[in-house]
Amino acid sequence: MNNNRLILIGLLIPAILMIPFSIISFYTDFANRNPDPLSVTVDFDQNAYNAVEGKKAFEQYQCMDCHTIVGNGAYFAPDLTTVYKRIGENDAALSNFILSGASAKGMQPMRDRGMTEDDAYRITAFLKYANMLDTNGWPGAGSWERDGNPDSTSAKKLDFFDIWQVVSGIVFINVLIFAIILAYENKKNDREA
Repeated sequence: MNNNRLILIGLLIPAILMIPFSIISFYTDFANRNPDPLSVTVDFDQNAYNAVEGKKAFEQYQCMDCHTIVGNGAYFAPDLTTVYKRIGENDAALSNFILSGASAKGMQPMRDRGMTEDDAYRITAFLKYANMLDTNGWPGAGSWERDGNPDSTSAKKLDFFDIWQVVSGIVFINVLIFAIILAYENKKNDREA
């Protein structure tokens, strides 16, 4: 068999096998687990602010210059993915905390940067939405402690037994590809003989 054909078959088979597995994985693991950001709202002063408006305010006040959301942003201040839960899922308490800041911990009052109560409630809607995201349990409880770990827990080292499914899947795919190529070669040799 031509080496180029063999290489092409070796590349096409995994690609063809990965397409349905990818589709199945997407729909079983991630589809429809996260809420619609327009439906996550916070009410304040006879207005309802949604998470999309809140994300715009979050960006306007450059909150990610210090904080992170799901690990994205700066690492000076805590990850805010679960701050809504940590503050007791209280819209007013979180909005007031944002406006007042925590000067003892290095967070200046956002009122000093021109933030209004409406903007604080908008950001609260975004943080409420971030709290509802399916992050597979990450980032944990979160913390103001700056000990090098995002959630003040020590990092877990991976054991072989934690990844046995991945290793066995890779071995299975490789054996399957080898068996298909071997069967093809045997059939080709039988035709030529």
